[in-house]
Amino acid sequence: MFRTIRKLTKPSLFWKIFLWFWLATLLTLTSIIFLYSITSKDTRLVPTTVEESELLRQTAITVQLRHVIEEYQNGLPIQPSGTSKELDNTFIINNQGYEISDKEVPDVIYQLRAYYKQRNRPATVTINNYSYSGPEIVFSRGQYYLLFIKKKSQQHFSTLVTEFYHSISIWHLLTALGISFLVCFALAWYLTRPIHQLQKATKALAKGNLDARAKDYVGKRGDEFFDLAEDFDLMADRINRIIMSQKRLLSDVSHELRSPLTRMQIAASLAQKNSHPECATHIDRIELEVERLDQLIGELLQVAALERGNQYGDPDIFVVNDLLDVIISDAQFEATANNKEVLLQESPTISFKGFYNLLGRSIENVIRNAIRHTPDGTKIVVQLKDAGRYFNIVITDQGQGIDEDHLNKIFEPFYRPTEARERSSGGTGLGLTIAKRGVEVNGGSIKAENAESGGLQVTMTLPKTVI
Repeated sequence: MFRTIRKLTKPSLFWKIFLWFWLATLLTLTSIIFLYSITSKDTRLVPTTVEESELLRQTAITVQLRHVIEEYQNGLPIQPSGTSKELDNTFIINNQGYEISDKEVPDVIYQLRAYYKQRNRPATVTINNYSYSGPEIVFSRGQYYLLFIKKKSQQHFSTLVTEFYHSISIWHLLTALGISFLVCFALAWYLTRPIHQLQKATKALAKGNLDARAKDYVGKRGDEFFDLAEDFDLMADRINRIIMSQKRLLSDVSHELRSPLTRMQIAASLAQKNSHPECATHIDRIELEVERLDQLIGELLQVAALERGNQYGDPDIFVVNDLLDVIISDAQFEATANNKEVLLQESPTISFKGFYNLLGRSIENVIRNAIRHTPDGTKIVVQLKDAGRYFNIVITDQGQGIDEDHLNKIFEPFYRPTEARERSSGGTGLGLTIAKRGVEVNGGSIKAENAESGGLQVTMTLPKTVI
């Protein structure tokens, strides 16, 4: 769960594209509404503000104090502009719908009047940089009159927001936000999806799957991502050809070296029989080095076969405990000669379906590597552990261990991490490489770590049912 949360909160390209598109959409909509509010000639009725309502009441009081309506009722001519500048921008409508001073009444006044009749509340409308507010009810001699005011208006942003807020419902706003969210989400997903697909192809290639191709993940898009996938596949094809060429070269060279080495061994044996005693030591040395070369070539051939995907026959069902008994029994001869011991701890019985010889060679290589690098008088402990759907084969020596930076590299061919594991300890540098390939062919994995008690601990993890 926490991994999912971290993945969602990670500043990924998807969320960056989505948020920028959404922000751009919202800014565009806001700009359109803002420009529309400034340039539109249409009226937009909104409820009056507190300030506007107070101004209407004050104007109504002024009208009553100056007896403007009484003069109209008495038949006297009404000239508000002549009586007070405060009444220059007022409109007083009688119950017949006429302005009592015979001023020209804009149509918007009648819109406000109709709005009042429908909603029973005053409103404000802004048009041509003027705002009209009203009505305020003024009573005189048993009759009512509607008072409206007009004033210069600056299109402040707050006014535009107010007009926008009252011109649409909350459901319209949520619908617009929801649609923009879905559109931007779909667009961001469309743009980033091929990147994630390319990432899958690169990860597959990085894990050693040389047959991984980006076009298998991207599909036929016909855009720049498809061109990028084609370039990636060309690169993958080139890498595959180079690696396969190197593997074939390694295999061919190893095969070609086998014949002269065999002849050298025969020649050394014949020379040993007919040699002078002083030369016997040198001939023995030649035979030893030829044997080492033959062992190296044999392991090179095995690595090449594993790299090409060659396996040994069909998988068999066998008991892992019996395989460990055979391997440890053989390894004990080598360990005893060097005052060392290989112990198999009591373990549960586990059956496995896989390649018997290949797994056996992997386990043997790890044990022999441990024998070479554990001090005299110590022991190598082998454990077989049940781990649910998997089982672990754990091999621990009592040597010096390996620096943490080198733990993931010791399974690479010819890699020698420390002076403690130099050539003088023997071996070709391919034993752990063969062990890793053998475990992987059987559907498992292998890792190395420094044991808490000291020494190196190698763990092979295998599924109880081969994938």
